[in-house]
Amino acid sequence: MGVKSGVKCMLYLQIKARAAISPGEQLKVHHVADARDTDGQDVMDLPVECPQKPGVWRLPAIAVVKAVEGACPQITVLGQGECFVHVVPENKRNRTHALRTAAAFLLLMLGSALAITWFHADVNMLDAQQSLYKLLTGHEVENIWMITAPYSAGVFFGVALFYALLGRRRTTAPLEIKLEEYRQSAEQATGLTP
Repeated sequence: MGVKSGVKCMLYLQIKARAAISPGEQLKVHHVADARDTDGQDVMDLPVECPQKPGVWRLPAIAVVKAVEGACPQITVLGQGECFVHVVPENKRNRTHALRTAAAFLLLMLGSALAITWFHADVNMLDAQQSLYKLLTGHEVENIWMITAPYSAGVFFGVALFYALLGRRRTTAPLEIKLEEYRQSAEQATGLTP
């Protein structure tokens, strides 16, 4: 793809934060950047140089610029200065995902259950709830489940709403922010590979 004779185009590249490809797959512009230009040239399928071995590779924006400069000499790069390219075998990507998710969920559930139980034992939550119940109703609690069931449901729904696990919200949950920060830190640490 060459430059049209007598036509000056202006190409705008917005570099993505990360991209994922399989080993042996040719990395192309559309994997690592969004591109628009002033006269409609399509540069999305141009190849970009990147290692093919499995791993996480730091791809500077200049590598994308080199790949498309033959199609359009005037290039403006927007956004980030690099993209982290994850070269991961397809079978490895999907094979262990469900197992890892289930293990993480069970570990988190066990840990949170123990933390809540130990906290309640430390502050003597049962006596506090019974005193509150007597203060509000004027009666002694007959069945402890009348206190603990609504309290447990309230803790569950409070955590679920805080982490935006229920309903469709257009906001970013705090958990998603922390996961994104962790992913960026991991990419920066592993992106130092050749």
